[in-house]
Parts: sequence; C-alpha cells; structure tokens
Amino acid sequence: MRALKERAQAHETQFAIDQEILFKAEARRNALIGLWAAGALHHPERDAYARQIVEAGVEDPDSVIEKLRADFEAAGVICLEEEIESRMIVMLREIADEMSRS
Repeated sequence: MRALKERAQAHETQFAIDQEILFKAEARRNALIGLWAAGALHHPERDAYARQIVEAGVEDPDSVIEKLRADFEAAGVICLEEEIESRMIVMLREIADEMSRS
C-alpha cells in the first residue's frame, strides 16, 4: 500500500512540475507573439504591449488570440487568425526545444 501511495505522490509531483513548465512556456510564447504583433502593429511601446499579451494569457489563455485579432483589426492590419495560431504553435515548439536543452 505504501508503494502505491509513493507512486501516486510521484505522479502528482511530476504533474505539478509539468504544469509549471507549460505555464512558463506559454507565458514566454505569449511574450514573443506580443513582440511580433507590436512590430506588425507599429506599436510605440513593444515591451509594454508584450506584457499586456502575457497578462491576457494568464487571465484566459483563449483571450490571447482574441486580443491580437481585435488589435490587428482596430489598426487596420490584415492578419488572419490562422497565421497567429501558426506562429504561436511554432514559437511554443521552439521554446519547448530550448527548455529541454537547458
């Protein structure tokens, strides 16, 4: 019975670690997509805009794409949602590779 409890605890610990890594990776990805979008939008304060995107992702992960799409539309910049999603996927993969190497 003790071995079963230890195994369960190990799985819970690993799950918590995995969730923390995923959270950090998504936050980093959101910062990068925010910097990219700020450049495309010619935003005067790129870092501040990227922080807004990160904060939006912390509050609700789905709101990142919605915010980016709305900001592009408001600025009159054509950027399809599929392009945003594609860039986000590529960035997350690159971050995951980078994190696994370190």
